[in-house]
Amino acid sequence: MTKVIAHRGYSKLYPENTMLAFKKAAEYDIYGIELDVQLSKDGTVVICHDESVERTSNGQGEIKDLTINELKELTFDKGMASAQGQVHEDITIPTLDEFLAWIQPHPLIINIELKTNLYSYPGIEKKVAQLIDQYGLADRTIVSSFNHESLMTFKELAPHVKLGFLTAQQLYQAGDYCARNGVQYYHPYYITLSQSGLEDLAKNSVLVNTYTVNQAEDMQKLAAKNINALITDDVELAIASIAI
Repeated sequence: MTKVIAHRGYSKLYPENTMLAFKKAAEYDIYGIELDVQLSKDGTVVICHDESVERTSNGQGEIKDLTINELKELTFDKGMASAQGQVHEDITIPTLDEFLAWIQPHPLIINIELKTNLYSYPGIEKKVAQLIDQYGLADRTIVSSFNHESLMTFKELAPHVKLGFLTAQQLYQAGDYCARNGVQYYHPYYITLSQSGLEDLAKNSVLVNTYTVNQAEDMQKLAAKNINALITDDVELAIASIAI
């Protein structure tokens, strides 16, 4: 049965990539949580999608130019002052260390996306690998990236951790490409999936976790194709749609 991965936590209702969004997602029967990591100016692995903090916080500047202390002074609820009448808590920027400590007792898959497609963040692969091993979470973690070279660097450091190639465009013979590189998962934009592509992926024993699926009709169509997991902002809708 197709499973649900919460995209940046329960990001439809709560500020994305915050502990609040992660904790709210974990209240539902989901498969896992997806999040994005970058490096602060002083080398801390932090969770944030954009290279800049402006869209999601009350601050300005880029992650790489701000220390962890400067980042922690910001609130990451811009545009989402409340959800369901609740005042947000846990809305400072999380570190990956903090997230892994929290999720360790929860039986959920962790999908860590390395945001190395714009800035390379030298050393981020090693830091992420060390944190995964520190918390003993290698068997529950998928590390993904649009930067496939960065992902291969991570593989050299942590060959025991499963990987996922992210793509925004259709990739010819994606199953063969993943298999040749020792990558277990393919994370495509759902619109780019074709039946022949799915057959190639299945032939190569590559599992598909597709993003970002937020409409019930699309969820149902993909579930009918036995996609491994849907990466979605709308946790409750996905659970309900797959169950139909």
